Amino acid sequence: MAIRNEKKDIIDPSHGNKIVVKDAENTVPDQILLQGVVDSGAPISIHYRGGPTFPGTPNMQWWIQGSKGELHLKSSSWSLNVGREDTKVELFDKETGMVEEVKVERDEWDELPVPAQNIARLYEAFRKGEWVPGFERAVERHEMLEEMWRRFDKRQAPGKTA
Repeated sequence: MAIRNEKKDIIDPSHGNKIVVKDAENTVPDQILLQGVVDSGAPISIHYRGGPTFPGTPNMQWWIQGSKGELHLKSSSWSLNVGREDTKVELFDKETGMVEEVKVERDEWDELPVPAQNIARLYEAFRKGEWVPGFERAVERHEMLEEMWRRFDKRQAPGKTA
């Protein structure tokens, strides 16, 4: 984790992103890099970057490369758990060379506000007894995040540079 944008405007999204505080000191990492191997053995590399995006590119892009193809997910926000109307997933088939948009099936929850849709689907899966993240998974994630913060804080100690 690192801070690359030392100043940040604090905005109020409920009032059209009105700037509440201009150029506040940014004390929260705006660069987060995660790398590792998932349970299936597939390598992952994720880079969350804050600050202004490169012109003409979405705020979040995620590529998942496989032996037969590649998925490309893009969105105006990195917070996919909340959802955005403009989130798009494309599939590249290496054999045919074709790219097609992956359309998600519509369901009864599509009529809810976008941020509520994911929560509704999670509650529905829980009601049906389908797999949902449990307490043990939450503990694993919190331990991982705590270790990331520990390392970040250690690098930010007096005399250290980011």
